[in-house]
Amino acid sequence: MSTAVDRAYRDLSPLDVRIQTHRRYSEADHDVEADVLAAAAVTADDRLLDVGPGTGTFLARLSAAGHTAALTALDFSAESAATCDRIPGVHGLRGDAGHPPFAAAAFDVVTARHMLYHLDDPAGAVVQARRVLREGGRFAAVVNREESYPLMKAVRHEVLTRHGITIPPTPDERVHGGNLPDLVAHGFGADAVRILRRDNALVFPDPEPVVAYLRSTLTLLGVPEDAALRAAITADLDETTRARFRTLPGGIWREPKGYVVVTAIA
Repeated sequence: MSTAVDRAYRDLSPLDVRIQTHRRYSEADHDVEADVLAAAAVTADDRLLDVGPGTGTFLARLSAAGHTAALTALDFSAESAATCDRIPGVHGLRGDAGHPPFAAAAFDVVTARHMLYHLDDPAGAVVQARRVLREGGRFAAVVNREESYPLMKAVRHEVLTRHGITIPPTPDERVHGGNLPDLVAHGFGADAVRILRRDNALVFPDPEPVVAYLRSTLTLLGVPEDAALRAAITADLDETTRARFRTLPGGIWREPKGYVVVTAIA
């Protein structure tokens, strides 16, 4: 796990900005949590492990729906683990997806939603998910489709380059919808893999949510926590985004995106 990723998830508010942006500005009304539940055929009596639960909305949804079996959250972020532990019926633990502290065959379902791309060894984490699943248990992973958010990435690259910051490969350039099926097949076998793809877009009518989204990614990309530098970058993002808006047909910013759900049976 990189230092930048560790810093980025000590505070979950930037993650929540991104979650709320997708809920408010997505062109199609796709429900990724519902897609995962359906793809993994989750029932109320499944012992479920959610690896990388973030703000815990997925587990809160299951809890509110009356899930009867144990729900477990595992995250390297102490804030995430504590947040999930406060959800009724959920046990939140801080730990490493590559070395989950569970016995073999401890779960009926393991989910890994928008998190494999943060790991140094995502293939190893998939193998560990297979280990902790019972025979016949289900695994579901979600990542972004390849080549998502091209306009925002171009603006961010332009601005950070002006400030002398070299951007490392973003997480979804390492693990994405194009290579996730092979990654899961490495742990479960190619015959066990099933794929669901959802293509979509973010549609922004004004610059403010674009700038907020871009700001929420800065720590994740390793931008130093220097107040003066952050203020300068934010002002530049705002100016550059507004200038880009003026060039768009109809003044609408349409950002292609999507996700891929890959499931497998142990």
